[in-house]
Amino acid sequence: MEEKKSVVFRSILVGILLIVLGILAIIFRAPVLAAVATILKWVVGGILITTGIFMIVAFVRDKSKVYSLIIGILAIIAGILMFIFNLVILLAAVFIGISFLLNGGLKVREAIAASKVKAKAWFVSLIIGIIDLILGVLVLIYPFAAGVAIGEVAIIITGVGFIVTGILDITHGLLISKS
Repeated sequence: MEEKKSVVFRSILVGILLIVLGILAIIFRAPVLAAVATILKWVVGGILITTGIFMIVAFVRDKSKVYSLIIGILAIIAGILMFIFNLVILLAAVFIGISFLLNGGLKVREAIAASKVKAKAWFVSLIIGIIDLILGVLVLIYPFAAGVAIGEVAIIITGVGFIVTGILDITHGLLISKS
């Protein structure tokens, strides 16, 4: 009996906390995005600098691998730039833009190949490919705006997920209390 009360209390309490966190994440998505970007800046910058140091150490041990020295120096510079300018959102957007371009190019190529063999609905791949190419170009032209928008959407989705999970936890607690 005591175990049941504990489960009910914990489910309802966690549910309420998740709903509150979800609502706060959605309302304050800009500061949440800034905090996440700052944390990622330090993590990614630290990884880049650490990688750069290891690459330079590898060069010092084996002088024939000049690319280790070059990559090491570039990684350290990239890490320092990451700390100074917080390029995480920008880099994420660039990777997403490149992904759109690659996917769009592949879809257009698939559409051309499908049209040559007279496949039905080949134009669907062509339309998707063109849309992906346009999105890729837009993201690469406006990477910071795209990165912020993508980050805010991710935070909204996370907030909604918290709210739904919170509702499910409360429902779970109430169902257990009635059993």
